[in-house]
Amino acid sequence: MFFTIQSTSEFLLLLAGMAVFCVVTWRRFYLGLGLILFLAPTYIFKIYIGKLPLTVLEISILTALLIWLLKKISAKQFPRALKSFKENKELWLPLLLILAGAFVSTLLSLDIEASAGIFKSWFLEPAVFALMLLDIIQNESQIKKILLLLVSSGVVQAAIGLGYWFFGRLTFDGRLAAFYLSPNHLAMALAPCFLASLFFWFEPLKKMYQLLLFIVDCLLLIVLYLTFSYAAWLGIFAALFAVLVFLWQAKIISNRRILGVCVLLLIVCLALVYSQIGSEKLNNLLNSDRSSWQSRLMVWRSALKIGWDNWFFGVGPGMFQKYYLDYQKYFPPYLEWAVPQPQNIFLAFWLQTGLVGLIGFFWLIINFFRRVLRLLKKQKPSYAKASEGREPLALALMAVMIYILVHGLLDATFWKNDLALIFLTIAALGYKAVRLSDS
Repeated sequence: MFFTIQSTSEFLLLLAGMAVFCVVTWRRFYLGLGLILFLAPTYIFKIYIGKLPLTVLEISILTALLIWLLKKISAKQFPRALKSFKENKELWLPLLLILAGAFVSTLLSLDIEASAGIFKSWFLEPAVFALMLLDIIQNESQIKKILLLLVSSGVVQAAIGLGYWFFGRLTFDGRLAAFYLSPNHLAMALAPCFLASLFFWFEPLKKMYQLLLFIVDCLLLIVLYLTFSYAAWLGIFAALFAVLVFLWQAKIISNRRILGVCVLLLIVCLALVYSQIGSEKLNNLLNSDRSSWQSRLMVWRSALKIGWDNWFFGVGPGMFQKYYLDYQKYFPPYLEWAVPQPQNIFLAFWLQTGLVGLIGFFWLIINFFRRVLRLLKKQKPSYAKASEGREPLALALMAVMIYILVHGLLDATFWKNDLALIFLTIAALGYKAVRLSDS
C-alpha cells in the first residue's frame, strides 16, 4: 500500500519535515539515524522525481548519506571511516556478498526495472544505513537512544493500530492490519520493538518511567495479539525462551526468578491458546485442507522446485510471484495465488539473491551470534550488576534476531523496506556493542 504525495500542501509539509531532519542530523548525526528508524513506516509515502519513484524513507536515508559525506569531507575524516569499516569487516563482508548476489540476480531478472527498485530499496539503502550506523556510533548511550527511537516508532504504530481497531477497520477475518497490507506485516513491524523495549527494564529507571515502560509493553502486546499472527507469537516466545535459557546457564539471575518468568510465560501461552479455541482461524489451521498451513506447504514445494531450477543466480528480487504462477502446471491447483514472497526468509534469499546472497546471509547471521554470544560469555555478571555491563543490550539484540529468524521460517521477515532496515540495524548494533566492549 502506497500513498503518493501530490498536492502542494503535502509537498510543503515534506520539505518542512526534511528541513527539521537535516538540522537534527547535522548537529547529532546518530539521532538523525535514529529518526530514520522512527520514520521507517514512511516508506508507504511515495513521491516521483521525474519518472524516479522515491519513498519518504528513501529520501531520509539519502539525505543522511549526503550529510555524512559532507561532514567527512569538511572534517577530513575519511581515513577514520575507512578504518572503522575495516574493523567491522565481519559485518560488511557478508553484507557485500548479499549485495553482490542481489545485484547479479537483478541483472538477470525477467523484469529488471522492478528488481532494480527492490534492490535499491530493500538492499542497497538499508546497507548504506547500517554502514553509517557502524561508523557513527561511539558509545553505548547512543545505542540506547537509537533503540529508544525504534521502540517509540512501534508505540506510535501500535497507537494508530488501536485506532483502526476502535473504528472497526479490520481485515475480512477480523484481524488488525492497520495501515499495512496484512496483519502479519504489522506484527513483524511491532515484535522487534517489543523485544527491544525489554532492554530498558534492566536500566535504573524511576518509578514513573517504569510505569510508562509497562504501559508501552502492554500497548505493543495488545496490538500484537489483535493481529492474531500465530507465527509472530511463536517467534516472540522462542526469543524469550532462548534468552531465559542463556540467563539460566550463565547464572545471571537466580533460579527463582527464572522459574517465575517461565511460569508467567506458560500462563500467557495457555491463555493465548485458550483464547483461540473455537476461533475460525485455529479451526481452519487444524482441520481444513485449505488452511494457511496447507497453503504454505504448497508455496514451499513450488519455491523449492523454482530454486532447484535456478539454484545459482536465483530468479531476481520481486520475481517470485511470476515464477510461482508459471510453475503451477507442476502441482495441483494452488490454494493461494497472490504470493509475492515464498513465505520463508531463507527461501526468499536463495530465490531472489541466488546462492551467493544466501551464503552472505548465513555468514552474517553466524557472525552476529558468534560475536554477541562471545560478549555475553565474557563477563557473566550477577543479577545485581547486570545493568552495569552490556549483557542486557546484547540479550535484547539477540532476542530480536532470534525472533526475525524463527518467524522467518513461516514468513518473509526481511522483504519489506522497514523490515530490511530493522534487520540490518539490529545486526549493526550487535557488532558495534561487541566492538565497544573490546575497546
